[in-house]
Amino acid sequence: MRHLSASILCLLLSGSLQATQSNTPSQAYNWTAGPDLPMALQEVYPAVFNERIFVGGGFTPSDSPSFSGLGPSTDVFLLNPAKEFWTKAPSLPAPRHHLGMVSNRHFIYGIGGFTGAKGSAWEIQNSVFRLDGNLQTWRTGPSLPIPLAESVYANVGKNIHVIGGKTISRETGKNVDTDAHYVLINNSYWRKLKSASLVRNSAASAVIGHKIYVIGGRTSGQDGANLSYAEVYDTKTETWTPIAPLPVASGGLSASVLDGKIIVSGGEVFGPKDNWQAGKAFDVVWAYDPQTNQWQALPDLPQPRHGHGSVSLNEQLHIIGGAAKVGPQETLSSTLVLTPNVDP
Repeated sequence: MRHLSASILCLLLSGSLQATQSNTPSQAYNWTAGPDLPMALQEVYPAVFNERIFVGGGFTPSDSPSFSGLGPSTDVFLLNPAKEFWTKAPSLPAPRHHLGMVSNRHFIYGIGGFTGAKGSAWEIQNSVFRLDGNLQTWRTGPSLPIPLAESVYANVGKNIHVIGGKTISRETGKNVDTDAHYVLINNSYWRKLKSASLVRNSAASAVIGHKIYVIGGRTSGQDGANLSYAEVYDTKTETWTPIAPLPVASGGLSASVLDGKIIVSGGEVFGPKDNWQAGKAFDVVWAYDPQTNQWQALPDLPQPRHGHGSVSLNEQLHIIGGAAKVGPQETLSSTLVLTPNVDP
């Protein structure tokens, strides 16, 4: 694995690197309420497929919970924005939380994630499910080369990228952060690509053209902390390049592209030694302009939110599910819609 120097990594973990930014919230965008999900869901990674928004798996309040009142779900829902309500899609073959959903023109994929009963809720999976345009049944796709969860997921062209997150240590058998980077070629097989610049989980990502932007996240363990570090992967040159760091170090955040800019929303920070009870969730929203390498503050979310998903469709950004408080607290069914203001 490739790592940054200790001095640079220390700065990244503390979030002390300074981004070029504007702290004045832009009034060019407006938040409105979208249709509620049929059930509360957090730790989701939704995707757009065939002009529909899909969200599935995740943690939901459960009568047989595996972690703090929540359990992994098999439910999948889709939203046709024109109809303004969520409908049931085919269920997953097995329950998952932190299931990575991403699509290309042929399939929508559900990749990796966690499952497990109470006391073992964080079993990382290498499974891959996929659903074609007929929307009949999820079938098995090519398994990941290693178990992965809390990664970022990106589609460039027809290829699916999975970057970072958590995997299982071959030495200890425990869950550890990773900088791994794999791409699914022609819906058929996985190939290892150049690793990210550092190990991290719970980051956000977005795609503009042939470039994948990876932003924020956190590291785990005794010295774990949120990250502000951001970088971009050029799929043509197969190189990683740092960009201006996120103004607030954050994990469990989400990102999508709207109007040519990357909109990053919410997130959370844990207390010392990964103590989530001592942490908090964020309501901040930032826009990154790849042309200027600058961040700009946008109007805050109506309430703090982490573990949510975000996707863009029809010139609107949709924020889906999540939780209003840090960790497994106040799981949400609400959705929000961010729309650019149009001058009269």
